[in-house]
Parts: sequence; structure tokens; C-alpha cells
Amino acid sequence: MYRFAFVVLREGVLNSEMLQSEQFSKAGDAFSELCAIIERLRDPGGCPWDSEQTHASLRPNLLEETYETLEAIDIEDSKSLEEELGDILMQIVFHADIGRRIGNFDAASICQAVRSKLIKRHPHVFGDEVVIEESDQVVDLWEKLKRDESGGNRSIVASLPIAMPALAYSSSLQKRVMRAGLPWPEKQSMPLVFSRIEGETIDETENRAGRYLMAVARQVHAAGIDPETALRKAAIQLRDHVLRAEAEAGNESLADLDVLPRTQIWDRT
Repeated sequence: MYRFAFVVLREGVLNSEMLQSEQFSKAGDAFSELCAIIERLRDPGGCPWDSEQTHASLRPNLLEETYETLEAIDIEDSKSLEEELGDILMQIVFHADIGRRIGNFDAASICQAVRSKLIKRHPHVFGDEVVIEESDQVVDLWEKLKRDESGGNRSIVASLPIAMPALAYSSSLQKRVMRAGLPWPEKQSMPLVFSRIEGETIDETENRAGRYLMAVARQVHAAGIDPETALRKAAIQLRDHVLRAEAEAGNESLADLDVLPRTQIWDRT
């Protein structure tokens, strides 16, 4: 029988009072029961469909559950969100059981891995040597720690899945490019410029931005081009530019270089 306790006490990260709280106890019991149910379903004599599934066969299910969760967030339906988050958790436990049976990983190792990552990436919370007050500083520290963990050679575009929708991929990619201080090569060639208007609320700006994006997509479509394909190609070109620049920089991280040498490398590649 599974029994998981949400324990991260080894380095004194959480105090015993927190670990003994009803919230931790109930969550641990519920998670253990869910793991046991999935194991029973996939055991001999269980459910034929469940026992036949693989990581690959469950890919569409995970994708569908993710989109359903996003929809629940968009419509601000807390009951649906609770249900959809449960479905995603079921998918996670399902993959954990598949991994356990082939000897790769299990639910415990997944929890331990993310536990270690959260503690290591938050030294300003779980340590006493780093003081951070702004959220932007947290993001910068997170990226620096990721680079340090990879020996300083981690690409700024690493772990960004190209299977994301083109707009989401492009947005995430450009956030990383800007965070690294890299120039925006398209800035001078953009025929239209979108910006905030003074006094405008966030909702008003988002609505105007949405209409702006729809207008661009319509113009591109009218020219006989699929906007999703075109945007993905442009994003991949930007990603490849980053990779060439990083190769040129060698062991140096682009984000750690001074502005002039970073810009020179970017222009050369």
C-alpha cells in the first residue's frame, strides 16, 4: 500500500507543526489512495484499457486535460477547475505507475525531484544567504541557478517545447530573449507598433491587444499564408539565432556578457 507524507524536513525546511497539520495529513492520505487505485487498475485482473496504456498512448489525454483545465481557468469556474486539476493529477499518477513498472521512476521519485528543485531554486526562502524582495529578481535568480546546475552551458531556450502552440511558444521564447538582454532584430522592420495607452486599464489593453493580433492574423491569412505556420517558422528562426549566438559565445553565458560583446555576437550570427 502506498503511503506518502509530504516531508521536506531533512534540512529543517518545514517545521514539525506544519507537517502535522490536517492539510498535510489529508493530502498525503488522498494521494496515497489515488496511487493505490491506479496501481490496482493496471495490475493483472484490473482494467484491460488501463493496463495497456503507455506514455505515448496517453499523450492525447494529457493534452486534452490540460486544455480543459485552461478553459476552466478562463471561465473562472472553480468547481470545474477542481475536477480538471484532478484529471491532470490522475494523468501524472498514471505516468508514474508506468514509469515504476519499467523501472524508470515512480510517484515518490517525482515528488522528491520537484521537492529538491523547489528548495534549491528558492535560497531566499529556504536559506539565509540570499535576500530578494522583487519578483523580477526571483526570475533572474531561477534562470541563473538553472545555468549553474548545467555547468553554465544551459541554453536560454532549453526546455522550451516546440510542440507548444505557435503564439505561446513565440511569447515564451521572446521573454527569454529579452531577459538575456539580446536585441530584437524585428524592431526596426515592424510596420505596426502596439503599446500601452496612458490611463488604460489592463482589461482595456488586453482587449485592444487581442483585436490587434486578430487583425494581423486576418491580414496574413488574406495573403494566403497560415498564421500559425508562419509564426512557428519565425519563432524557430529566432531560436536558431540564439543557438548560433550561444555557440559563438562558447563557455560564456550570453546573459552574463557585457552589452557590447553580447550585441556584437548577436549581429555576427
